[in-house]
Amino acid sequence: MKNSLIPGGPRPSRWLSTVTAVLLVVFIEGCASPGPPRPPSLNLPETVKDLTAERVGDEVRLHWTTPEKTTDHLFVQGPMTADICRTTAPPSLACASIKRLPVRPGTTQAADTLPQFLTEGPAALLAYRVQIFNTKGRSSGPSPEAFAAAGVAPPAVAQLRAVPTRDGAMLEWQPSDNPAPVQLDRLPVGPDGVVVQPAPPKATSKSSTISTPKTHTDHPPKTTQSPEPKPPHATAPIEVKLQTPLSPTDQGGTIDHTAQMGQTYQYAAQRVRSLSIGGHTLELRSSMSLPVTVAMRNTFPPHAPVGLEAVPGGATAADRSIDLSWTPNTDPDLAGYSVYRQEINSTGVAAGTATRLNATPVVGPAYRDQTAVAGRRYAYHVTAVDSVGNESAPSADVYETLREQ
Repeated sequence: MKNSLIPGGPRPSRWLSTVTAVLLVVFIEGCASPGPPRPPSLNLPETVKDLTAERVGDEVRLHWTTPEKTTDHLFVQGPMTADICRTTAPPSLACASIKRLPVRPGTTQAADTLPQFLTEGPAALLAYRVQIFNTKGRSSGPSPEAFAAAGVAPPAVAQLRAVPTRDGAMLEWQPSDNPAPVQLDRLPVGPDGVVVQPAPPKATSKSSTISTPKTHTDHPPKTTQSPEPKPPHATAPIEVKLQTPLSPTDQGGTIDHTAQMGQTYQYAAQRVRSLSIGGHTLELRSSMSLPVTVAMRNTFPPHAPVGLEAVPGGATAADRSIDLSWTPNTDPDLAGYSVYRQEINSTGVAAGTATRLNATPVVGPAYRDQTAVAGRRYAYHVTAVDSVGNESAPSADVYETLREQ
């Protein structure tokens, strides 16, 4: 009997040797053909694409994202250097280098302190580029241009101060003969007295327009503003920007109607002038003022009630009373009213001090005095009380006598 799988076929040992030889040839041929060789990476950092420029006072603030990868889509090896260049209008033949600084991947900022000749005279156009170099001093090229304005910046806001009022935070500053809209940046202050800073620049605070009152009054005009920011864990922005309207004169003050009682805020201000140069809409900003802090504590009483009237009431002797009514107050935090009575003697002079008739605030604008004694003359007045116990000045007195039946 033959030792084979198929009658007349090769023996197993010979068949295995043949298969092994074929696989060996395939493996050797595969290893001998690695494909065309790739050139070594030049380690050139990618070009910056998001350069921005902002003129503040006598400097231009530049922001960009330093790349972390090369033009070969590999991570940059070794330290990098940024070269910033500046040109003026009309553009020169070359962008003159003004600053070099070491940089790392990620958000990067730098400041160009302008020479005196660029902070004087009329507004003019400045153009900036940034170029990132590797350890061998090689670069993939400069960024697109970012533009800023040369010329005289608006004067800084001086003597900023903030005081709480019933209608919001009253902000005042020294008026300027060279007016520009004033932008106010507001940040909340935590219970520990530390200013709550906004998260780095993912979210942008909403802006709003607020009125500039000509004089300080008890009833400043209502305005539309951005919503009150919520605590840091909420989705609403922490930082709030408020801007006064464009006006030919600087009124030197405004009211932040969105400031909430019980909160503490820090304000800082700068003047912002918008202009158009060479088809670019730019801003000239003053340097930022010193910050001020205001605690919005409700120490403001409601308005005094008006329209108080008194009439005898009751249909029977057992139901005799003096009925009082007045015009409802519109204070938003009103808790109610207190009613006071003082007896008038026969000579028409008030006897003793006024006595409060109600133990708890009267909710509605009316009260029935059922403790009055028939034949006696009384003086009545009413006060308004808010939710934290602040009491208004008294209303005007009214006089009434409970007549005998």
